Amino acid sequence: MARRKKYLQEIIVLLFSLFLLGLSAVWLSDVLYRKSSAARLSLLDLQSDSFRKQSMTEDGLRDMADMVKGSGIQISDYMVLRSTVMKGKKGQDCDIRAWMKWKYIMLKENRAGYEKISNAYGAIWDDLECFPVDGKPIYFENTWMFERYYGGKRGHEGTDLIPEENIPDYYPVVSMTDGIVEKIGWLPQGGYRIGIRSPSGGYFYYAHLSNYYQDFEVGDLVYAGDVLGTMGDTGYGEEGTTGKFDVHLHVGIYIKTENFSEMSVNPYWALRYLQDSSKGSVASSQ
Repeated sequence: MARRKKYLQEIIVLLFSLFLLGLSAVWLSDVLYRKSSAARLSLLDLQSDSFRKQSMTEDGLRDMADMVKGSGIQISDYMVLRSTVMKGKKGQDCDIRAWMKWKYIMLKENRAGYEKISNAYGAIWDDLECFPVDGKPIYFENTWMFERYYGGKRGHEGTDLIPEENIPDYYPVVSMTDGIVEKIGWLPQGGYRIGIRSPSGGYFYYAHLSNYYQDFEVGDLVYAGDVLGTMGDTGYGEEGTTGKFDVHLHVGIYIKTENFSEMSVNPYWALRYLQDSSKGSVASSQ
């Protein structure tokens, strides 16, 4: 009987030890995952082709819209966690509390890395409010870095928005964000253009305008939805040149990094987000 009792006690001790070992393994695994996730924040290269592409999918766009809508989560927070901690997971698989918990953890583990990446994403995403062509059917595709030849062979650093009718001075162009007019006037490649610096630091570039809505000057304050001008076909020559291509709006987004004062990033998915938000939902592209 004594031997049997001792044997049971040993079994209980062994099981308890295994239980504690399992808990320790789970705890250690969680710690390592947190540390490795925080370390990835410092490894993300803001100058890389991958970052500049701002690649998403239609499902990813819907997940993002669903997550940030009414939650208080900034799109920049979503993007940081999506590209590091939650990589490969759908946003809907994690509730708001889980996302905010991970933000807190990442700030605690690597605040400098988190804020650097968050600021970069924020310059692209956080100030977006309005689709840039007001109330008109518009078609556009993801033509990031497609070849262009005026002024020498180069990549297309933006997205072209094409109207239904090839009519200049008809389609109103509005500011996608609040901001300050930073550049205005003629560029050989961009024709009549205007550049708006948003509060989070993004530079939003609107090119090939037919005209300006008012006599804008550098330093003027604009608000999201303010009319900047009308869509046109200006550019590819001396000031006043028109007719070298169909009427369209070229939209570019640029951010500042450690090595670049103006680094172009792909605006396609930002425009998709704004296009569908203006319809009240996120659906498939045209």
